[in-house]
Amino acid sequence: MVKRTVNLHVEGVPNPDAMKFVLENGTLVDEPYEFTSLTDAELSPLARRLFMLRYVDRVLLNRNYITVLKSSQPGTPAWDEVIFELRALIQQHLEANEPILFLGAAELAHRRTEDEVIALVNKILDQRVRPAAQEDGGDILFHSFQDGVLNLSMHGACHHCPYARQTIKDGVEKLMRHYIPEVQRVVARENRVR
Repeated sequence: MVKRTVNLHVEGVPNPDAMKFVLENGTLVDEPYEFTSLTDAELSPLARRLFMLRYVDRVLLNRNYITVLKSSQPGTPAWDEVIFELRALIQQHLEANEPILFLGAAELAHRRTEDEVIALVNKILDQRVRPAAQEDGGDILFHSFQDGVLNLSMHGACHHCPYARQTIKDGVEKLMRHYIPEVQRVVARENRVR
């Protein structure tokens, strides 16, 4: 697994039982997920690892931060005793590119419909992919989505670009798979805009 550089800092919050771990260079999840127990966290390998620490009581995963609430029970260690352990665990998990969330049995009830997946694909394309392609004189548009394969059409300077394959595999596919577990593979098609 490819290791990535993670810039993570810790912020105190008004709740003395909570601490916020902020990812400075990236996004963790597209929408918030909160877990209140080890059983509840079966959807998130990262939350499960945090709950293995006896003092962790609740975990919130949000766009670029993780809030950890520790137990307020007598005998629970103080933040200064555990902050480095928590930060190291989160940092190691993220640097190893381990999954933050995965589509498991607990999530089946929340599985997106194909229309919801396509809407999310188009939102990510419009906000994160197309502006960069357009800046370089091209465009990347949604073509189709079926059986986990997202087909995108390449236009303008993106058509026959020597870097298109690398852009799709190293950029767009990683981005889509990170935010949309239903997307397993991204394929580029070269088309003309009519």
